Amino acid sequence: MFAFKLSFILFLTKVIYLIFYANSIKFAKTGKQTNMKLSEEDHKIVENLMTADSEKLKSLIKQLENQNSEAVTSVLTIIWQLNPDEEIRSTAKEKLEKNLDFKQLANKNKCFELFRSLNEVLPWSNAQAVEIQQSNFAVFKKNLPHYEMLLAKYHTYSEIVLDAGRKLLLIFNLEEEAKFCFEIIVKHGISNDEALFALGRFEEKAGNYQKAVEFYEKTVVVNPKNSFAQMQIGLIKSSVFEKYEEALFHFSKASEEDPYSVEPYVRMAETAHKLGNIPQCRQYLEIALGINEYHDEALNLQGNILWKIENKYDEAVETFEKGIDHKIHEDSALLLKSLGDIYAQNFQEYNKAKVFYEKSLKTNPGQKSLIENYVPFVLKQFQDLSAVENAYINYLKSKPKDADMLCAYADFLSEYLKDYETAHYYLEQAIDIDPDHQLSLKLLRKISDYVDPVQEKSEKEDNDDEDEEDVIDFEEDWFEEEEDDSDDFSGGGSATDN
Repeated sequence: MFAFKLSFILFLTKVIYLIFYANSIKFAKTGKQTNMKLSEEDHKIVENLMTADSEKLKSLIKQLENQNSEAVTSVLTIIWQLNPDEEIRSTAKEKLEKNLDFKQLANKNKCFELFRSLNEVLPWSNAQAVEIQQSNFAVFKKNLPHYEMLLAKYHTYSEIVLDAGRKLLLIFNLEEEAKFCFEIIVKHGISNDEALFALGRFEEKAGNYQKAVEFYEKTVVVNPKNSFAQMQIGLIKSSVFEKYEEALFHFSKASEEDPYSVEPYVRMAETAHKLGNIPQCRQYLEIALGINEYHDEALNLQGNILWKIENKYDEAVETFEKGIDHKIHEDSALLLKSLGDIYAQNFQEYNKAKVFYEKSLKTNPGQKSLIENYVPFVLKQFQDLSAVENAYINYLKSKPKDADMLCAYADFLSEYLKDYETAHYYLEQAIDIDPDHQLSLKLLRKISDYVDPVQEKSEKEDNDDEDEEDVIDFEEDWFEEEEDDSDDFSGGGSATDN
């Protein structure tokens, strides 16, 4: 008897699941195909409601009589919740109230709470803002099958979903939720260049460069005037795939769409330089500096050509200096580094080089390549251990998850300061970040004879105040210290972002 009851319950569960699944599929297809399970009248109503302008939409809603199909109800719900016109929203709600009870209306209202909360609950005004948006997004996602195709297919509402994705990403740093919003729009074959571009940026950030290029190429098919996508294709093809001729083509297309932007000309100059075409490179630099005579990357490339190709050392120094100590803009870490390079490598004026390197690091402490050159330079020429340690510390405050630099700092601590316990601490951090970090594992074995991890842990727990002087937690807030000037980054970004 018990077995029979159990079998019957399992059978009912399966039936309920199949019914729910079938309805979900039906709702997901609503509005896309003409052969769906909609009457011809309902299909026409859905299309008219979702495409009508504001003035006509009010009239269409008022004319609806006894229309309570699931598809029409879904359309009216979207209009009630998301239409920009308050009067239209109110009219749609009145129509829904004739067929839905209070609880049903409340559930539909809760489903779209995400779109209201993104504008009303902000991180700087509510400490739980991120958690609230995550919760509201989960509710929206759960109920999405009823509305997904309608939201993706029709421009007014796809733009609202696109805007929600932007806010989730830029204001709340909710990457997965934002990506899902962009995917809603494009996965049904809807042509939206901004959503395609955003998905390309996600793939690029993840290091999936070929997929990123594919999204960017789809972007320019949908909108040939999207210069940002052209730039990103060029940057990836140049810096990752080394397809310089193809990169030049895309930078050129970007310059055609945005002829007063300095960025495409700088990238064309860099690419021509990689191809060894210096005359062409100089032409692009002339255009770039004509738009912005203080652009640091253009000045840096021009200065390096004067220095390393034309042997015009004094002119090179003048070019590098043009982009620093200017009253209308801040110092350039890039140009300060180049000044350090030329004084160290060409003039052998090491004191001047050290000053420029340290100014560059003060402007932007997170320059990995400079740290890697600065450390051996200072150790060889000055034996200034304090300067080296400060360089590592300031870098790791800006980028605490860099396992390579944690390992390099630990190596310095053990080799030059004989501080094995602190070195051990940072090596463990590096291995927590990257368990297969071979240099850290090798160094950890090397210093194991000099430190007892169990004893070290006990001492750290008993002597917190003393340890704080020796061990810095780079992930804690450190903004009370004197702030270093640094260049702000803005723009589309690239495959070579550090």
